[in-house]
Amino acid sequence: MVNGELSIMNEKNNSQFTTHNSSLLKKGWVEKSLGDIAEIRDGTHQTPKYVKQGIPFYSVENVTADDFINVKMISPEEHTFLTKNWKIERGDILMTRIGSIGVCKHIDWDINASFYVSLALLKIKKDYSAKFITQYSQYKYFKENIILNSLQFAYPQKINLGEIHKVKLIIPESLEEQTRIAQILSDMDSEIEKLETQLSKYKMIKTGMMQELLTGEKRLI
Repeated sequence: MVNGELSIMNEKNNSQFTTHNSSLLKKGWVEKSLGDIAEIRDGTHQTPKYVKQGIPFYSVENVTADDFINVKMISPEEHTFLTKNWKIERGDILMTRIGSIGVCKHIDWDINASFYVSLALLKIKKDYSAKFITQYSQYKYFKENIILNSLQFAYPQKINLGEIHKVKLIIPESLEEQTRIAQILSDMDSEIEKLETQLSKYKMIKTGMMQELLTGEKRLI
């Protein structure tokens, strides 16, 4: 990683974010709301009739678990009805709005699915990077703004569609810079995933060795 890339990442710790004061914005960075940068919709408010085989139907659990394999299904006819005005497309973001609010998933695959009211669909406008917004959603400033705009005494937690539009972000004006930052952080996610896989492997190896060594099954002398 070059020094310039490191300096970009270090900006995340700058006081402009921790103070939330727009007067401290660095040159080339701007304050926007989600409503400025995305078209935002929610899913159907009616529980559909589930079928054994059909079209995937996503809810908050799929996003929080990052599991889009084990999903509920609805009929093609109901899917057509639910998507007559808008539908999820590759490049969109699904964001949780009930329970664990503000968790985002970038749709980076060809998709044909419907979704429930517990999720919001963010269609990011052309001058902004959906990958960057997804990375930004993990940052504390975004999370604080999600909580700030949520229903304060609701259980489980909930953020209304209109309030999602008000959530603030501090982002680069340049799409190029957004893209570059998103790529750096995505690469780091990939490295972390590899290390976590290795850690799980070593834990399994140790468990097996403990069984052999601590029972006398395998002797060292």
